[in-house]
Amino acid sequence: MRAQEKSKYLIAQEQDHCLTEAIIYPRVSSKKQAKHGNGLQGQETSLREYARYKGYDVIAVFQDDISGSIVKRSGMDALLAFVRSRKNDPVVVLFDDISRLARDVDTHRELKRKIRAANCWLETPSFAFRDDADSELNEHLQAQFAEHMKRKNAERTFHRMRARLLNGY
Repeated sequence: MRAQEKSKYLIAQEQDHCLTEAIIYPRVSSKKQAKHGNGLQGQETSLREYARYKGYDVIAVFQDDISGSIVKRSGMDALLAFVRSRKNDPVVVLFDDISRLARDVDTHRELKRKIRAANCWLETPSFAFRDDADSELNEHLQAQFAEHMKRKNAERTFHRMRARLLNGY
């Protein structure tokens, strides 16, 4: 991040960001989950409640139904374009959990860089993003854990499918 961008971000942080506008970003992993589940709507409802609690005016909602391992996402791209069209006025981007932003460390870092470069503040109900060493360590551990859980889910799915085949399904 360039020094000027980082200084804007730190000024917002030092003022406890004092932002009043928020964008909601729900994400599920697949079109099937979006169509047959309640994940996107549930996340949006929860984040609207959180925004109300924090006193934020929700100005937009952008969502994705794509793997958390992918950086290029239509909803995220639209979110970033929207923010840039506002002349980079600072805004809070709300998402449900670190794992809803990304499911691997590299993707997490790249999306965070893009969001911060657009002068946005990242926030979840369960995690406070800060620039101190301990907070960044905790953030990276949570991003690593999200990646671990993605891989464990894939392993479990593989073993269940294999067991079904062995049982004659």
